[in-house]
Amino acid sequence: MKESNGFLLNQIAGMFWVNLEKLMAEIGIHAGQVFVLFALWESDGQSQAEIVRNLQVTAPTVYNMVVRLEKAGFVETRKSPQDARVQLVNLTRKGLEIRPQVERQWNKLEDMIFAELNETEKMMLQLLLKKLKKKLI
Repeated sequence: MKESNGFLLNQIAGMFWVNLEKLMAEIGIHAGQVFVLFALWESDGQSQAEIVRNLQVTAPTVYNMVVRLEKAGFVETRKSPQDARVQLVNLTRKGLEIRPQVERQWNKLEDMIFAELNETEKMMLQLLLKKLKKKLI
């Protein structure tokens, strides 16, 4: 069992998360918050429901991350002009300005993890991971 692909994938995901948490802590954010920031850098002003769909996590998870990001000054929430029941999440200047630091830390982690792979292996791994992801969606 310990050598099964699923077991290895789970171990890698766990180790990735621990290392991501360490690197992001150096710049004052938590690992999970990075993904909300990534989503907003791609398309600012999303509702929490859109973020949930895009990240494929639960609504309470996104809510908690948004609350923490807002307390830290990285995002702000405001009611949608079209529907007052909807809260839109927007990046603040601080949320925009931290992007280069986050990307630098992310790249540092990827460089560390994938250093043993050549470019062809990296491309193959990405194709395989995308294929697995499609199956789980």
